[in-house]
Amino acid sequence: MGGLSGSRRNQLKLFCSVLGGFLVPLFCLAISPANAQQTAPTQTQTRDTNNQVPEVRTTPTVGNLPSSALDPASLIRQNLPGAAKISPAPAQLSLADAIRLALDNNLATLSAQEQRRAATGFTQQARSGLLPNISGVSYQASLTENLAALGFQPGTFPGFNTSFIGPFNNFDARARLVQNIFDLSVIRNYQSSKQGVRIAEFRQQLAREQVSEATALTYLETLRSERNVSAAQANVTLAEALLRLAQDQRNAGVATGVDVTRAETRLAQERVDLAQSQTSAESARLNLQRVIGVPLGSPLVLTDQLAFTAEPLPQTDSAVAEALAHRAEVLISQAQVSMFNLERKAVKDEYLPSLQFVGDYGVSGITPTDTALPTRRVAVQLNVPIFNGGLTQGRLTVATSRQHEAELQMGSVRGQVEQDVRLALSTLQTTLERVRAADEALRLAERELEMSRDRFRAGVADNLEVINAQASLANARAGQVQALAVYNAARLNLAAALGRAEAFRW
Repeated sequence: MGGLSGSRRNQLKLFCSVLGGFLVPLFCLAISPANAQQTAPTQTQTRDTNNQVPEVRTTPTVGNLPSSALDPASLIRQNLPGAAKISPAPAQLSLADAIRLALDNNLATLSAQEQRRAATGFTQQARSGLLPNISGVSYQASLTENLAALGFQPGTFPGFNTSFIGPFNNFDARARLVQNIFDLSVIRNYQSSKQGVRIAEFRQQLAREQVSEATALTYLETLRSERNVSAAQANVTLAEALLRLAQDQRNAGVATGVDVTRAETRLAQERVDLAQSQTSAESARLNLQRVIGVPLGSPLVLTDQLAFTAEPLPQTDSAVAEALAHRAEVLISQAQVSMFNLERKAVKDEYLPSLQFVGDYGVSGITPTDTALPTRRVAVQLNVPIFNGGLTQGRLTVATSRQHEAELQMGSVRGQVEQDVRLALSTLQTTLERVRAADEALRLAERELEMSRDRFRAGVADNLEVINAQASLANARAGQVQALAVYNAARLNLAAALGRAEAFRW
């Protein structure tokens, strides 16, 4: 794949990071552009707007990694650059605020902005060939000449009995004007440079999309980790209540010490899980602060909530058409084809004659104040290329090859974009069903716990059923949080596949 599809791979890896280890077989293998048999890293290419040699970038695939290697925080750190600037931290942070801060401070968007400025500079350089070039020069010289070196022996000229003459003074000061009247190659180069500016603008748009998507994923990971803390705290509260129930039952002679020990063990485990959840939440919060560019450790209150929002899915054909019309990767590839086509024409037009106007005006004499008289020259110059050793033909071969490569890459990018949209729609439908299943599993786990607690309170069973039901409820709570996170990540992934990540809101 080309460099643009490689950028989508980075986005998809971030999406996979939110899924968690137990969802990797379901989603990561389907979303990753590489299949499960691909073990070698893929190479992607990016080309600068000044047409230098493409830079080869290696992007590892994640489709065949074990689930234990997919740590969400580490994957986000690896694929999203941090902030290059720091802004004051707001007291409350919505997703819109987080995206705005990331776009203002993140290294990726700032670098893309500078690359756009550089492309504008290249356009100014190319335009200089179409504008007048005016220069001025002035000199005062003291000269000597050897006539013998010019073929004149002493006595050749009357009065000159020696071959050495001088020293004598010479002065000249004048302004020079050169203006291209017609040079089609220069015109094509200027048009090509303007396409380079468009490419830089689309790359800036792509950088904003990538930063917006990655920021939203980081924000989502922070929401998920905070919900996990809340669920873990609820599990601890429940374990404490069940421990008190076991102690009361033992004191009443209904339960045994084994029941109390089981409840104490479960409470200890829930407290460990709570501590781990708090650590993960702090790590996610620090990562979000690093991405958006606020001081680390700043108190942040996330105002958006991790919730389920049902929305109709677009038709596949219309979604693909929208993505092909708006995705920055497609626009970049189309502009690259146009730019390389103009470059090829510019090289080919070097075979054509060019017409220039040349003129100068100034004074010349012995010194600036001695016999310094104005002189001028006005000329129209016709330049006709005849043979330059095959230099132009070689450059034409290179330009033609670049154009063909860009056309092939555009076809690949369009196919990748369509695949992104189709997979995003399929994944969103799957995650929608998973949310419903997780809600039902949580409802059943709560009912199971209530029934087993009633049986234990009535003395018809020990608390082993209660402990098992308690573990099922804890897993159901974690599963519901994970399902909500995966569903919202799938919604974000669809928005990114359509080229609307910057405008995405929960």
